[in-house]
Amino acid sequence: MEPKINKIDLGILFPILALTTFSLGVVYSASSSWSAKMSGDSAMLFRNHLIRAGAGIFLIFLFSRVSYLHLIRYRKFLMITSIGMLLYLLVAGVESTKGAARWIYIGGFSFQPSDFVKYALLINISYLLAKKKDYLNNLYYGYLPLLGYVLVVVILIAVQPNFSTASAIFLSSLMVFWIGKVKIKHMAFTILSMLPAAALFVLSKPYILNRIFSYSEHTQGGNASYQLSQAIIGFGNGGFFGVGPGNSNQRELFLPQSYDDFVFSIVGEEYGFWGVTIVILLFALFVYRGLKLAKSMPDEFGKYLAFGITIIIGMNAVINMMVATGMIPTTGQTLPFISYGGTSIIFNSIAVGILLNISTYRLQPKGSLLRKSLSASGDEED
Repeated sequence: MEPKINKIDLGILFPILALTTFSLGVVYSASSSWSAKMSGDSAMLFRNHLIRAGAGIFLIFLFSRVSYLHLIRYRKFLMITSIGMLLYLLVAGVESTKGAARWIYIGGFSFQPSDFVKYALLINISYLLAKKKDYLNNLYYGYLPLLGYVLVVVILIAVQPNFSTASAIFLSSLMVFWIGKVKIKHMAFTILSMLPAAALFVLSKPYILNRIFSYSEHTQGGNASYQLSQAIIGFGNGGFFGVGPGNSNQRELFLPQSYDDFVFSIVGEEYGFWGVTIVILLFALFVYRGLKLAKSMPDEFGKYLAFGITIIIGMNAVINMMVATGMIPTTGQTLPFISYGGTSIIFNSIAVGILLNISTYRLQPKGSLLRKSLSASGDEED
């Protein structure tokens, strides 16, 4: 009997399309002054964003039509490619303006591997959690092989250096482990074991210490960093109803990266409390529907993958909003589907497409889809 295919979950699709559409006006307003300064063309950055947003929407619908179970067949290739790219960054990566080698340039196009790697890792650990469910409690055959993949990725990203992204990937992986019913004591021991290494890493990186000290001074009533100060001024300017689309003062070369990491401040300034609330509610709706889908999936691989995609996008959104409002130190995380960017839009869109495809299989008999896929793939034990 053929699997019963349901309609995609519109509760997942609608907020993403709304956020992407909303981003066009926000990015145009936030980037026009900086674009004119960089190229003499005030619409240059907006056109780039428009093309990427359009490509993202296309990829959402494309991957919503491709069975997520095909990912099992390519998971090893995705992991090998991910690790290969991260190793390449160590020897030939191009440094950004912040001094971190996070970019690969190919034929005039820039590519940030971490946006790809986090989803490749999620696919791999979701599959292994489903496959090893009967012996996950075994430290050597169940848990450690899973943890090994996570640590390799986290370490390679951290040494770029990109500590914030490495930390976010590590945390989201542990959350997927928790849903996969990995022993709490194993995860607790992992966290306690890594704390000294993480502390030493932070102490060895002046840029991380500068961010922490700057934030500490801000929380104690002192002066925040210039970027954070300008972001907070933007929220203050917006008040309840905002100054109106295109009327931001902070975008006029006052707020660095106003169209990227701190685009949420422009939302607060131009659209006010109501605009910020709508953006938060759209992300909340996406997270709610994504977690509800994960809970309803009868197939373990689909359950863990849906949960992980939802958590990664939701966590990035929360981190970015907390940074822009001065609640946590600066991290460099973008606001999904709103910030200007290439690889983040593309891979987040692919992930949402996969999530929508998972939603079409939510009424299948328990375990039937994964058993069929394992049989077809002929995958061996790891």
